[in-house]
Amino acid sequence: MLDFSDAPYQFFSAKPNSTMQWLCQQANRHVFLAGPKHRIQQVEVSGGQRLQELLASGARILLVANHPTHSDAQVMTEVQRRLGVHSCFMAAYDVFLRDKICAWVMQRHGAFSIDREGSDKQSMKEAIRLLKEGDYAMTIFPEGNVYLNNERVTPFMEGAAFVSLRAQKELGADQPIYAVPVSFKMTYLDDVRELVKSQMDEVARMAGVKPEGCENALEELQQIGHALLTERMKEWQHLSADEELEAGDWTELFAGSSEKVIAGLENKMGLEVKSGSDLIDRIRRIRAGIHQIRIRDIGESAEELEKSALAGEWADEAILAFRALTYATPYVAESPTVDRFAETTQKMREDYTGESAKPIGRRATLVRVGEPVNLAELFAKHESKLRPAVTELTQTLEQAVQAGVDQLVAGNKHAGGKLF
Repeated sequence: MLDFSDAPYQFFSAKPNSTMQWLCQQANRHVFLAGPKHRIQQVEVSGGQRLQELLASGARILLVANHPTHSDAQVMTEVQRRLGVHSCFMAAYDVFLRDKICAWVMQRHGAFSIDREGSDKQSMKEAIRLLKEGDYAMTIFPEGNVYLNNERVTPFMEGAAFVSLRAQKELGADQPIYAVPVSFKMTYLDDVRELVKSQMDEVARMAGVKPEGCENALEELQQIGHALLTERMKEWQHLSADEELEAGDWTELFAGSSEKVIAGLENKMGLEVKSGSDLIDRIRRIRAGIHQIRIRDIGESAEELEKSALAGEWADEAILAFRALTYATPYVAESPTVDRFAETTQKMREDYTGESAKPIGRRATLVRVGEPVNLAELFAKHESKLRPAVTELTQTLEQAVQAGVDQLVAGNKHAGGKLF
């Protein structure tokens, strides 16, 4: 799991400049996409006609996409270049702190900072302001983090729906904002099976694991994952130093570990488990609760400040729970493709080292732009009540992005879509 930054929060506002955006798009297109960090040779876009019609009419646009890899911002920049979109977007604040020149460029490219670990009221106000002004589209990745689970969309956090509907409320029914779902699917262009096997061996060595008695690559992957999860659970004190996870069914093992973390969070946050809720529903409710803590006003009392600080820790632990749960699903077993093997192996490496891993081969990105949602109509449907409108919009966009991903996977003819 990739950790949040410990650097003191500093807000950076968006200062979009059309010339700088054009220059950034050209640099991204000709230099960064195909470079060693991303290795993206092709970007295939479908379904953007309705979005272009709305742009031509001067409509306000919110673009919402899944966040499967560390290359999504670069891919979105190329998609927007092709479709003629000028957009602002959120970026983790620590990225701005790494280099003053880079921060200056990012702000003029349209980026503004967000504090994922604490209160992000300034970022939300900035997003609402930009949506209301309407000079630029807004781009948000509601998953909030990279989970390396490309073909399964992570439960969306409610921030995108909240800021867009708050802006819609202030604009009124005559000036609709359109929320547009965008689906990404990364796939390898070449047969990278030998490279995946080498990466599995590397992860096993780092974790001190020697897979034994494995009849196939899937069983080997599972043994490595068992060892990595044991270490992570000890780190988060869900296992003592001398405890070991019992060997057993892969799905049950990871689901049980995830449920243990989820139950701990529910206890800390005072959340009751609703009847019929599965683990995904419970994670979604936890993330919504954390979001509510972050957006409300923070008082000066020690108790209020402590709870706000704890929200960051809870968010980090919720990521752990979902990471474990993604291993629990039969993601690779149900469709053992080259892409899923490579993605899961990369995720294991990142979960162990805490550092992002580079792609192991040349890739293509398949992109589908979905049907826009008229937020003025949605808001009116809920009689201008923000809470139920936010819930419905979040679910609608999550489902639309997943449907787009499913279509891209079904039509994938590249080597990454072949069985491992």
